[in-house]
Amino acid sequence: MKPDARHALVHALEKGVLEVDGENTIGFFNAAPLPDVPLEWRASIRCEQANRVTYNQLVHAGFQVSSAFENSEAPLKGALVLLGRNRRVNENRIARAWNACEAGGRLVVAGDKTSGVNPLRKWFGSQCELTGSLSKFHAVVFWADKQGGDLESVSLQKSVDGYVLGDGMFSASGPDVGSKLLVEHFSDRIRGRVADLGAGWGYLSANLLATSPRVEELDMFEADSHALEAARTNLAGIKDTVAPKQSEPVLNFHWLDVTSEFKKTPYDWVIMNPPFHTGRAAEPDLGKRFIEVAASTLPSGGRLLMVANRNLPYEKTLELKFRRHEKLEERDGFKVIEAVK
Repeated sequence: MKPDARHALVHALEKGVLEVDGENTIGFFNAAPLPDVPLEWRASIRCEQANRVTYNQLVHAGFQVSSAFENSEAPLKGALVLLGRNRRVNENRIARAWNACEAGGRLVVAGDKTSGVNPLRKWFGSQCELTGSLSKFHAVVFWADKQGGDLESVSLQKSVDGYVLGDGMFSASGPDVGSKLLVEHFSDRIRGRVADLGAGWGYLSANLLATSPRVEELDMFEADSHALEAARTNLAGIKDTVAPKQSEPVLNFHWLDVTSEFKKTPYDWVIMNPPFHTGRAAEPDLGKRFIEVAASTLPSGGRLLMVANRNLPYEKTLELKFRRHEKLEERDGFKVIEAVK
């Protein structure tokens, strides 16, 4: 494992920046497994992680973890924040961690130098007195002791074109070009039981309900618990605009990692705009795995309708896993593909 901000954070804790003794409750925001930490640290550190992939890694590593801390929980003795890529999400986590600490509690923040850690240290230092900082493993760790009041909360939620979504989610500025292209191919021929793999905040599913009245059951699968909660809101709202019919479709929301936790169930259709990266670099194998999962859950005659960046090499996987496939349209850098099992 290449050293990163997690190693720098462990280095700081080993130097005594924050006491982790198995008794004090330490909150860890945007938690990820910390390398080579003693068992008593796992007893003290309570983790928050909304991404199902990292959540599962934390469980496997023996950490206590939930998708979100409850506001009603007792104040923390101290808190850790591991920075991500989004500035506003980082500010939100720092503010929530600071506000969750008891008076005198210490907040420790760690981030790789590519995460914008230095501007965040300056932002945080403008609102409270920093106690110290260190650099290690191409990362920066800084900390402060809570004195005075709470920080102003940083809201991530917003509304775009009538949809509820939030900073840090995929397509956080509104529907992406590929998804918009895909929904142009929705019609009443999509029927029965449908799965939306990588449903995000519900754009595809909401438009499916609006255009395909013969859908009887719709299952949404998403690894980001925040996006899935937004999807619940957006799908509840779309019901008011759907044309009346004999019975409303059953809606099911599943927080899971499609690549490793999906359980095969027969569907008539699968729709998806599969992810193709987890960091900055493209990872075509991730999208290929989504295609494999779709193929595994569709019975003979079942159909996959998907959109992807036109340069992503998915055709070979489609040839191997489906009886036939067809490119319905290519436009604006994306391709829409329909495949039959």
